[in-house]
Amino acid sequence: MQNIESNPTLDELAIMFGTDKSSKHHNYTRIYEDEFSALRQKTRGLIEIGIGGQTYKGTAGSSLRMWSEYFANAQVVGVDVDPTTEADYGERIHVVIGDQTHRSTLDKAMTLVPSVDIIIDDGSHQNNLTIATFEYLFQYLRPGGVYVIEDTLCSGERQFNNVRSEMENFVMSILRNIETNGRVLTKRNSSDFKKIDADFVMNIYEKWVASLTIYRGLYFIKKRSR
Repeated sequence: MQNIESNPTLDELAIMFGTDKSSKHHNYTRIYEDEFSALRQKTRGLIEIGIGGQTYKGTAGSSLRMWSEYFANAQVVGVDVDPTTEADYGERIHVVIGDQTHRSTLDKAMTLVPSVDIIIDDGSHQNNLTIATFEYLFQYLRPGGVYVIEDTLCSGERQFNNVRSEMENFVMSILRNIETNGRVLTKRNSSDFKKIDADFVMNIYEKWVASLTIYRGLYFIKKRSR
């Protein structure tokens, strides 16, 4: 391992531990640093789906170690379907073996963190599984939390049996939900909006999704704080 400063950047940690999120590969760490720097001391719980099994070309558990070092006050949980990923990755790091679409697997992961502050899906990269996982976990993300879908460039990859329109439709549904929230909140202030029934009840995404930020390979979905 290389020596790094006492307050290393996320990219320095990524390179040290060997995760493909670093500037030497996907270069996601620059984006993560921008998004997470303000949360570094506040985060108490992070769940990452995908540890790196037999088909992973990098080092299994490398990103879990990176997150544990970066978020010094957090419990970090890794979820993976591959039993070979079960190992001791260090203090404050926990492993749950199971399918990411099984609620029992995800429920177990959530019991290992004091607060579900950040969720990162770097798991199957299959659109239907990614979307199903989001639809279950988002309700448990704390208000003000962040949900990340990683490697979204795979959304059209045939090797994952993906059809690009699946993820495109998912993104558009999130955007429509955000817009519905805005329309409801301002319905009395603009005559240009279509009439919204007085008894209209927003669904969880209309009520709680604050923003969707799209980067190359990453979606950041932020939950409203209230």
